[in-house]
Amino acid sequence: MERVEARTLAKHWHWEREPNGLVWLTFDKQGESANTFSRDALEELSRVLEAIGAEHPKGLVIRSAKDGFIAGADVEAFTRFKSPAEALGFVKLGWDVFQQLRDLPFPTTAMVNGFCMGGGVELALACRYRVALDDPKVRFALPEVMLGIMPVWHGVQWLPKLVGPAAAMDMLLTGKSLDAKRAKRIGLVDQAVPLRILENTARIVTLEAKPRKPLGLMQKLMLGPLRGLVVAQARKQVAKKARREHYPAPYGILDLWKKYDGDPFAAANDPSCSIEALFAHPTTTNLIRIFFLQERLKSVAKGVAFAPRHVHVVGRPGTCRVPCRNARCPTARRRGPARGRGHPAHRPGRQRRH
Repeated sequence: MERVEARTLAKHWHWEREPNGLVWLTFDKQGESANTFSRDALEELSRVLEAIGAEHPKGLVIRSAKDGFIAGADVEAFTRFKSPAEALGFVKLGWDVFQQLRDLPFPTTAMVNGFCMGGGVELALACRYRVALDDPKVRFALPEVMLGIMPVWHGVQWLPKLVGPAAAMDMLLTGKSLDAKRAKRIGLVDQAVPLRILENTARIVTLEAKPRKPLGLMQKLMLGPLRGLVVAQARKQVAKKARREHYPAPYGILDLWKKYDGDPFAAANDPSCSIEALFAHPTTTNLIRIFFLQERLKSVAKGVAFAPRHVHVVGRPGTCRVPCRNARCPTARRRGPARGRGHPAHRPGRQRRH
């Protein structure tokens, strides 16, 4: 592979060009174990796409340097928004950048090698083709509804047109995930292949640029004259699980698709499906808090599994079976196991890990 000049390298994204004219764009979020879309990552992507477009390549493949593809938007950024208007600005940035990708005049392919969530799916939708690794670790999902928000970086707009309204609403309204084979079955993925041919398959799919198979007649009717019926049936199913005043996100997705074809900016003044209304709703705040609590508990669980050397149980003689290495613990001054009444430096009945 022929590497381009250093000017094409950036903080989170870098790209290379093959002699055949195909460009490989790699997402490698600096300082993070997973790729997520922060404001600076999106702004940088926009600049990189502009630079790649100026080179007039024969095609573009987007891939990840991480074990997963893209985990979606940086959810932590949601907690820093000072107002719903600020949240809308972040949505507008992602909306514009993904539209910029979709408008490139040459074939584009997302090469998915692991979990592909939220904004990762929406970036893949912005590409003309999607090639996935056929492996259990590969999962496609739009989990925004479980945070009380909507996939509005074109997710509500583009997914029904690609896989049909029924399959799209099943993903949009539930947040359920699909493996690579299921994603290929519904038309979300063009090819699901083993690792040994993943890169070459992405190359061939991009350079051949075959026309996509169009949706069937019934799917087209559901996108057009039967759209209201689709929404009515979906709303009945949602109502069985939650009332709108308690959980507005799935109802907002249905209204956004029915009234505005998934365009959140056309719905800016509609309280039934506007971004501002959802971000201002207490359910959204609570769901995002729960998300971070769950992530924190996962981190704690990992730390408990690997970090502690031993556990002191105060008030029980001889419970330390190895010398403590924490200088603040009385056992640190001993060469052998703890004796006597335990650790006077700790409160009785509590556990202390070092």
